[in-house]
Amino acid sequence: MVEKMKLKVTTALIAALFLISAIAIFTPVKAAIPNRNLIVNFMAKGDDLDISGATNSIIGKIKYDNPFPLAQVEFHSKIYDEESGEEYAMKGKLKDGSLLTTDFTFYCPIFGFYFINVWQVMGVGKFKTTDTDYSPGFYRNLFPITMPNTGGKYVSAPILMLLSPTAEYYLLDPVTNPPGTDNPVYILPEGGWVLAAVIWNVGIPMDVGFGDGMFPVGPVSYLTKYMGPLTLSQS
Repeated sequence: MVEKMKLKVTTALIAALFLISAIAIFTPVKAAIPNRNLIVNFMAKGDDLDISGATNSIIGKIKYDNPFPLAQVEFHSKIYDEESGEEYAMKGKLKDGSLLTTDFTFYCPIFGFYFINVWQVMGVGKFKTTDTDYSPGFYRNLFPITMPNTGGKYVSAPILMLLSPTAEYYLLDPVTNPPGTDNPVYILPEGGWVLAAVIWNVGIPMDVGFGDGMFPVGPVSYLTKYMGPLTLSQS
């Protein structure tokens, strides 16, 4: 019973996060910065944070030479299933994603705490996967899903990117537990991280994620390179 309630709370929190993201895509935030030609570059290469046997490559940039900052990202993920011997791969790209905010806060059910100062990007991009019907069991230890299968061809899809250059977090909800002595800011010792995810129908319950089985699926890894300011003010 406890496990069922824990799963229910977790999925509800994830649903809230990505429903907020879906709404925010229609209201991009303009960053207040002095240098209109600023470019932020980042890279994450290595093991996936949550999926055993998965290795990732995420490379991107955010440019401020437009009224609204635009993001570009390319990502590649390979998952090797030791039990079946299968390898599943996903490649994706986002050319003109909108930077919605650099001050996003959300609860992470994997780590179990609240990340702050997360950069949030959404847009429509393209991705493809190996022609494999792959179900990895409990995806990121949350619930069973069926991974996307595009038959090896690129298809259009909404793409979400979350970038945490500061790796800052609270253990307690900062809304109900004001930041301070009783709820201090912590920093992941491994440093910042980035997620690049495709919003896809993966067969989960309709009340999870974006509804109708839609859920963000894609690589997340620690940053191995970051060049740019860690935070930006918003106007």
